[in-house]
Amino acid sequence: MRAKRSLGQNFLVDESVVDRIVSAAGVRAGDTVVEIGPGRGALTAGLRALARNYICIEKDDALAAQLAEQFAGDDSSFVVNDDALTMMPSGLPLPGPYRVVANLPYNVGGRITMHLLENWPGQVTSATLMFQREVADRLAAVPSTKAYGALSVLVQSMAEVWPLFGVPPGAFRPVPKVQSRVVRLQPRAEPLWAGLDYERFRTVIHGGFQSRRKTLLNSLANATTLTNDVDLIRAAVAEAGLDGGDRPDHISVAGWVALTRALG
Repeated sequence: MRAKRSLGQNFLVDESVVDRIVSAAGVRAGDTVVEIGPGRGALTAGLRALARNYICIEKDDALAAQLAEQFAGDDSSFVVNDDALTMMPSGLPLPGPYRVVANLPYNVGGRITMHLLENWPGQVTSATLMFQREVADRLAAVPSTKAYGALSVLVQSMAEVWPLFGVPPGAFRPVPKVQSRVVRLQPRAEPLWAGLDYERFRTVIHGGFQSRRKTLLNSLANATTLTNDVDLIRAAVAEAGLDGGDRPDHISVAGWVALTRALG
């Protein structure tokens, strides 16, 4: 079955990489595993062998039908023919929590990750995910580095990020033009922004990073989603214990939380 470029499909074919991902997922006998985008099923057999229950979410109609046929007669394995970008836990055939594993399409990896963290609260035990290397680097980036940005802050505010290992292009068919990396996300028992309105927190983050080359104060002042009151912003920055002359990518996750609280 040919890969569909429209769905960003690059099928994993390297058995040694498959074994490393399955091992890294840490699946236990009582777990319910959710695999996103199983494709041709490279990871599927290994995950099904370890888990109590297995659910896969596959957007490709033909691949979903093929997997459903493969699982016929197995009452512990399920195929959900749907889009992981919009799929909610309530639509799955078994209740959570879930251990999520995925070789994510390069073009939507970050968006699927944010969907899981924002819309599956308390439902994800861990998520072992493969991304384009640049996206993986952004997830784990620390302040004052080029990769650190809004995605870094939002993800790290809700999960611990553990980079695991790189995967070369030759591990896939068709062979992509980019490197890949496997990352494990461990959702926090309580997000770092607990007690704040998440939508407000996200608005502050995106507003602050929309002009990342400017100072924090100027970037916030230019963000049309916040406030035009520069004095209020200056006071909030000071209350949060930050330096308005720093650039947005120098501010830690804790700093962004403190700033959101100060802005009210």
